[in-house]
Amino acid sequence: MQNYIDYRNVIKPLSFNNFTVEIGFGSGDFLVKMAKENSNEIFFGIEKSWIPVNKLLKKCNRDNLNNIFCVKLDAYWAFQLLFDDASVKKVLINYPDPWFKKSHISRRLTTREKLYIYAKKLVQTGEIRIRSDDYLFVEFTLKESKLLQCFSCIVSNPAINEPVTKYEKKWLSMNKDIYDIILKKEKEPFPIKIKEIKEILELFPVKVLTKQINISSILYQEFKIEDNLYLKCFSACKNEQNYTIEAVLLDNDFLQSFIITVKKKNDYFIIDVSQFSEILKTEGVQKALHYLAQILFKETI
Repeated sequence: MQNYIDYRNVIKPLSFNNFTVEIGFGSGDFLVKMAKENSNEIFFGIEKSWIPVNKLLKKCNRDNLNNIFCVKLDAYWAFQLLFDDASVKKVLINYPDPWFKKSHISRRLTTREKLYIYAKKLVQTGEIRIRSDDYLFVEFTLKESKLLQCFSCIVSNPAINEPVTKYEKKWLSMNKDIYDIILKKEKEPFPIKIKEIKEILELFPVKVLTKQINISSILYQEFKIEDNLYLKCFSACKNEQNYTIEAVLLDNDFLQSFIITVKKKNDYFIIDVSQFSEILKTEGVQKALHYLAQILFKETI
């Protein structure tokens, strides 16, 4: 697993410089090919599912590749959390989902917010290279990129003699046009409002100064802690006067699932995150613990 980066337990930003990132690497064949042909360079893959990640890791192990790294995380957060500004040489996005429905447009990999994050991490004259078979997606990408006032743009129809992905084989067999977009960073992007999360060094348990609590008051409940910060609690297990509670926290669209513990200590209770929960320590998680403590304290007054 030396090729895998656990974003929750590494020093951030990573110490990589002048490296190439592929968003949505699928089977990993493209990354592997580049890594083999450029053994002195670093390549980084981003995926949201374990299936492609495991496929890539097997190929890295098979071919003894130590210049490929990958993470299972949404690309927006991977760029924001893991990469230093002006450290990425090239961003590759091959055949991204165009998300045809209007209600799904925000999921596209080339919204202005995501392009802004990519641009901040790119070195000067660094490039974002996108390949797509959907012209409406191409138009959308060009429109969004112009709003940032930092890219020069080139669109072309590439000549593909030997398709390297199953998608290219499919589209070419259907006589579909394929488009290449090259967004070259010429200057820093125009500032826009983006979603952010704040990582902290340590999470601290919270006291509830009472001898009894009504744990049912928080079970199967959803709480708005503040704007863009929501907590939902599910079932609980009880052991004497101690509880473990399943919870999900949505922090500016960054979703985390974890276990909350509520433990009896003399004449008070301690609320904490279970030591068995692998989470990113964020300000939002700490706020959630404080929020639950306030609710449980009020329920006992």
